[in-house]
Amino acid sequence: MMFVMISFLSKAQYEKGSKFWQVEGTFSGVSSSIKNKDFNFYDAESNSHSIGLSFKRAVFKEDYLAKGWSVDYNLFSGKSSVSSPKNESQTYIHNIGVGYFVDKFKPLSKSLAIYGEVNGKIGYSFVNGSPTYTSVDGSSTHGSDSYNIGAGVNFGVRYFLKKNLFINGETSLLNLNVSHSTSPIKQTNVYFNTIMNVSSLSISIGKSF
Repeated sequence: MMFVMISFLSKAQYEKGSKFWQVEGTFSGVSSSIKNKDFNFYDAESNSHSIGLSFKRAVFKEDYLAKGWSVDYNLFSGKSSVSSPKNESQTYIHNIGVGYFVDKFKPLSKSLAIYGEVNGKIGYSFVNGSPTYTSVDGSSTHGSDSYNIGAGVNFGVRYFLKKNLFINGETSLLNLNVSHSTSPIKQTNVYFNTIMNVSSLSISIGKSF
C-alpha cells in the first residue's frame, strides 16, 4: 500500500495536463586592481558585475514529458580605469532571450526526480556606454549589438520541498551558440561546448499546479 501511494504521488506531479513554472536569479562580480609606485607603471582598476533573471513555464503533454517556453534577461556592467594616461570606460550590455524546451522526467522517489532537457533559444544584445570595456588582465568586451541563436542539452535534478513546491539543480551537457554582431563591424562567432563544469550549474525554484 505504501509503495502504491508513493507511486501515485510521484506520478501526479508529472502526469499529462499538469503544469509548472520556475524562476532563477543569478549574480556574479569580479573586482581587480594594480597599484604601482614605480613611475614607469600605471595604476589600474577593473570592476564587472552580471545580474540575470529567467522564467520558465511548461505543460506536461504526456506523462513525464513536459514542453514549454522560457524568457530571460541579463545585464552586464563593466567599468575600468587607468591613471596614466588617465582613461575611464563604462559599459552596460543587455541580453534578452526567449526559448522553447522539452523536459523528460524520471522519478526516483516521492520527492526526487532526474530529467533531461533539449532546448532552443533566440536572443538579442545591445550596449550602452563606452564602446569597449577593458579589464586589468587585458581582456576586452566589445560594445556591439548582436543577434544570437542557440541549442543545448541539459541534465537536471528536481526535488519537491512540499507537495507542489520544488527546487531544480541543472547543468549543461551540450551547448551550441551562433552570434552575429552588427556594429562596429559585422562578424559571426560560433561557440560549441560539450564539457559539463561547475560554472554551468544553476539553481531555480518553482511550483507545479
